[in-house]
Amino acid sequence: MGCWLGLAAFVLFFISDYNDWRLSRQVLKPCFPMGAVLLAVGTVLEARRGSPLVSGWLRGLLFALGAAFLALLVYTLFFALPVEASYAHPGEKRPACTTGVYALCRHPGVLWFAGLYGCLWAAAGVPLWEAALYSGLNVLLVIFEDRCVFPARLEGYGAYQASTPFLLPNRRSIRACRESI
Repeated sequence: MGCWLGLAAFVLFFISDYNDWRLSRQVLKPCFPMGAVLLAVGTVLEARRGSPLVSGWLRGLLFALGAAFLALLVYTLFFALPVEASYAHPGEKRPACTTGVYALCRHPGVLWFAGLYGCLWAAAGVPLWEAALYSGLNVLLVIFEDRCVFPARLEGYGAYQASTPFLLPNRRSIRACRESI
């Protein structure tokens, strides 16, 4: 059941992005938050079914690291971006965010998401195949965003693509991130 909720979540994430890119329907605006809820519930259900890979202090350390990845993910999606402009008005043009964590790479949330699910696999028993599937779907989602949605909706995105790595930070982008914080 939990896996199906997670898959449904990614369907909603894609619908949300497609809405931003092509449809601009206010009725589809809740797709992203509904997807986030489905993914969270599905993950909790899967974690309750499995057994953790590690125990004791290492399990606690991995939960703490997972919490740090979750905090980074929430910060990246909801605080590093202007939430109102990013999520409330689908289809409207807005400036590309190129500073802070978005100077590190164009999709830093993918890194935090993969780290979170890696920790949940080891510490909470989320199946490895499911953590890998969700991380892969997340990469497909950001490829769609990077090639279709963001160039159409974010002003200056072409220049941002030329100056900032897609997923893996490099020395220059790490320095740009550090300098812009």
